[in-house]
Amino acid sequence: MGDIARLRNVAFVGPHHAGKTTLVEALLAHCGAVGRRGSISDGTTVTDCEPEDIAHAQSTTVGFAHCDAGNVDVTIVDCPGFIDFFEETRMVLSGVDAAVVVVEADPSRVVQTRALVDELEGHRIPHLFVVDKMDRPGADFPGTLAALQEAYGRHVVAEQWPIGTAESFSGFVDLAEMKAFSYDGTAERAIEIPDSLTEAARSSRAVLLEAMADFDDTLMEELLEGKEPALDEIEHDLESECAHDQILPVLVAAGVTGAGIAALVRAIEKWFPSPLDRPQIDAEGRPIAPEPAAPFVARVIKTSVHPQSGKLSIVRIAAGTIKADATLTDISKGDERVRSGGLYRLQGKKQEPIAEAGPGAIVAVARLEPVATGDTLTDGHKVLLPRVARATPVFAIAVKPKERIDEAKISQMLARIIDEDPSLSISRADITHELLLLGQGEQHVSIAVERLARKYKVEVEMAAPAIPYQETITASTEVHSRYKHQTGGHGQFADVWLRFEPRERGSGVGFDEDIVGGVVPRQFIPAVEKGVREALLRGPSGYPVTDLHVTLYDGQYHEVDSSEQSFKTAAGMGVRDALPKCRPVVLEPIVRVTVTVPTAYTSTVIQQLTGKRGQILGMNPAERAGFDTIEADVPQVEMSRYITELRTGTQGLGTFHWRADRYDPVPGNKVAGKAAV
Repeated sequence: MGDIARLRNVAFVGPHHAGKTTLVEALLAHCGAVGRRGSISDGTTVTDCEPEDIAHAQSTTVGFAHCDAGNVDVTIVDCPGFIDFFEETRMVLSGVDAAVVVVEADPSRVVQTRALVDELEGHRIPHLFVVDKMDRPGADFPGTLAALQEAYGRHVVAEQWPIGTAESFSGFVDLAEMKAFSYDGTAERAIEIPDSLTEAARSSRAVLLEAMADFDDTLMEELLEGKEPALDEIEHDLESECAHDQILPVLVAAGVTGAGIAALVRAIEKWFPSPLDRPQIDAEGRPIAPEPAAPFVARVIKTSVHPQSGKLSIVRIAAGTIKADATLTDISKGDERVRSGGLYRLQGKKQEPIAEAGPGAIVAVARLEPVATGDTLTDGHKVLLPRVARATPVFAIAVKPKERIDEAKISQMLARIIDEDPSLSISRADITHELLLLGQGEQHVSIAVERLARKYKVEVEMAAPAIPYQETITASTEVHSRYKHQTGGHGQFADVWLRFEPRERGSGVGFDEDIVGGVVPRQFIPAVEKGVREALLRGPSGYPVTDLHVTLYDGQYHEVDSSEQSFKTAAGMGVRDALPKCRPVVLEPIVRVTVTVPTAYTSTVIQQLTGKRGQILGMNPAERAGFDTIEADVPQVEMSRYITELRTGTQGLGTFHWRADRYDPVPGNKVAGKAAV
């Protein structure tokens, strides 16, 4: 794949419908990587190549592409923008060296970049902003720039200023060079700076230079003395400060027409670091030198599974060289040895075979069956790369196969879907025993179900998980239960006296016996307990009964007709007779919810939670500046679609996690249907 210094591994990130995939398609066309630009509406783009991407007209998984831009070899990682798929973005960001944050020319959408930018800044990944869709009606570059600066500080600076807007958008002024460029639909050409933009360009250039001077004392002195810095000096500072995540340049573009693409390619070449400048860091915090002859080390950043051709493990190579038939060690799985079934570069769904790849490359390795996303692969070298922590699921659906024949394989096929997307998980509900598919939102799990049907021909029925209601008693009682049945041979006989008493919440079911004189023989007492416990699995309202104590204190038996089964039956009859007399109540599960949101949305979240019968326990500033943490106890049934409501009410910025806390009586003993957490 050539000289390491030529490589650029760049993620395109941004909110959904910001225009990332269209921008990528324009970039690939500009560099000659594709003969004809595809479109999202036609389902012909390179990186949105999955059927689910095409059907939903948006990225639902990470796409890979590459192009030769003359002086650099660019590997592009096109990340989904919808918040449900943010975990996939987080995982692949561990393998890139820089990012292009795409945002519409709409100030109100800047807030939706917050989680992405926080992730980039948390890992010190160099990035720049592209204000896209400048050709759309209502495009507002000054307002969007101001919103970016308010959100991320004064080192977010315009490096370009647009010429015109909406239908009159025709190019930009390069503020570093103080040159204007127009785009005629096919090529970029230099023009004179329009008189109407001269003042705006000069003042914006001054802001750019002042921000850069914060990291260059020589430039600071020149500005204070009123000297004009040399263009070479400005370009050097831009390259250095952007590569070190100090300056965040803002560019303009219109992905649909291709305006601004040539300048974006130049920015990627000049301002973004190569793998030589940004070595991978091991789990001990030590940099790994990206040397071709060094021991091989790579991280799996994405897994793709095809039902026929098998698994592809997309890896970022930290050091060493891999050949197409290499035998590797999965350090993350206890030194398990795996053999490569081929080595490829990905151009969307197209797999281009290559003989070998070295440090900094992002390539796909075939048929590494036991290997999972996040694993570290080596040639036996004992080094481990850090894993990306996986977020807790916030949404669940109950699934069951439509066809009985699929019951045996549904868990296995779901496991393959999870292999591709580890932010999904499956579990079996404790009380209801439903099979649950858990993920990061409604669309996340529904797309997974679509893939399950398409790839593995397993269609499932989806429903909100049943709420695990329980019942308990609030009063004591005693019952006498006799079971007597005569047949032609031996009959059946059992007689028991049972005492029922309520217990403290969370105590569960207790059983004891207080038999005197052997009125119930010892060998039959376990059968009585079994009959009691089985009958308590379904109370008067149909839910398991808990938090009570049952005592067997008297009874009778027959030397011939009594048996374990007859005493078990008598005990069950006694339970069913006693429960209605004990003033039973239905208990609902209460979950402890912790919500983290920007302070501006705190009151909105409190209103949401109180509207769900939530009890607010406290509100405190979060560790993250500008955010609050709200803690509340909420009935689980009320949390059905809370993640969707929370994201809608906070522009996608709100997050929460929860844990089961306790059971409380349902108000008015009224039970709702089903819900999900």
